[in-house]
Amino acid sequence: MLGAWKPVVETLAHWRAEGLEAARSYWTGVARFQCLVTDGALTGCSLELDHRLAAAPGPRILVDGIWFSRPPGGITRVWEQVLQCWALPGLLTPQAPLRLIDRDSHLALTARFDSVPAPAVDPLDIEAVVGLDDDNLSHARTWEATAFLSSWISTCARPAEGKPVPELALVHDCLPERSTMPPALAQQRRRWLLGSSRQLAVSAATAQDLEGLLRLPPGCVPWCHSTADPVFPATVEAPAAHRLWTALRDKAGLRPPFVLLPATSVIGSYKNPELVAAALEGLPELQLVVCGVGAGERSTELVEAFPALDGRCVGVGFTELELALAYRHALAVVLPSRVEGFGLPAVEALAAAGRLIVADARGLREAAAEAGLRVDPDQPRQLQALLALLLHPPSTAWLDPRLERRRQGRLQRCCPDLLGLALLACARNL
Repeated sequence: MLGAWKPVVETLAHWRAEGLEAARSYWTGVARFQCLVTDGALTGCSLELDHRLAAAPGPRILVDGIWFSRPPGGITRVWEQVLQCWALPGLLTPQAPLRLIDRDSHLALTARFDSVPAPAVDPLDIEAVVGLDDDNLSHARTWEATAFLSSWISTCARPAEGKPVPELALVHDCLPERSTMPPALAQQRRRWLLGSSRQLAVSAATAQDLEGLLRLPPGCVPWCHSTADPVFPATVEAPAAHRLWTALRDKAGLRPPFVLLPATSVIGSYKNPELVAAALEGLPELQLVVCGVGAGERSTELVEAFPALDGRCVGVGFTELELALAYRHALAVVLPSRVEGFGLPAVEALAAAGRLIVADARGLREAAAEAGLRVDPDQPRQLQALLALLLHPPSTAWLDPRLERRRQGRLQRCCPDLLGLALLACARNL
């Protein structure tokens, strides 16, 4: 639904590397014609790119930056990618502006944008999030916004008089709707989704979830993948990468060969960390490295439940640069979730040239595509056998070149600026 993507991606790459005029030249000389040949007319992202390159009038987009006060995590990395796109010189103009409501943002990127200060709110305090309706509406009316977008699940109040501000929802997943969650969170998510005039999902799986949840016709919710920050390939390819890795290994107590379990949660959750722990019980030579928010607590819980991991399970808080090196040097990066909206760590691991193993589950299949090895999320012995295979050099000598070709193919379909442009396209359609 977002139109031809390859010519758009190539033009965005010119914009990123060479500037606005180079992008205009490439678009008018080559890419625009390719979009017309493919689709018959400019639609979705190609139409939005055409408008932005021509500095045409566009929507006045107000973004509630409520999530930007949170510690780094998957949602934050997706938004950093969006903000990096919007920061392209010339993309936002006085004729098509964007403003952030700054609620104590911890992201350096937000300093590049026009913003208005507002009281800080913990996005996990649902009562406080609900209470932002009138404040968001006040900011929208003062600035005469024509589209509202939240970085989390905050909304604009419906005015007693006058037209409401059309809302766009960037939906990372429908996982809370798949399980039991606090009533206040369920109600606010429902208000957020039902109150939005349009939704953009981060995967085809999430789009299908939304269509079922909102009882929409199949194929009507557009989707666009997020991708890895360029820091991941740049870090592992840097001349000093080996020295940086040696320092990180010693500092964090990493003992290769190790298995990396990123962005996990408690035992019994949909993140399914027990699959990896159970598999490693029979592989005493492997260390388990847990990273992400609450990594120390998660590693302690795993050792308590799986005593065979005692002394070889460590929780580490990585920076993005360190995470790239950990992805690269792990025996395997394992994502065992039973379901995911997308699975950004899968693409990050591939971008850092890591070996990737994913559970055969919706979202993860889409994220890893052909480049990830798959296991049954309920079969730890299957994962154990695959990890044992990776410990065998003759096996990896045969496997790694084939995985590398698949990795390159998967990464060629990624563009860090496409999601940000897709949001602008959806906002214009409001």
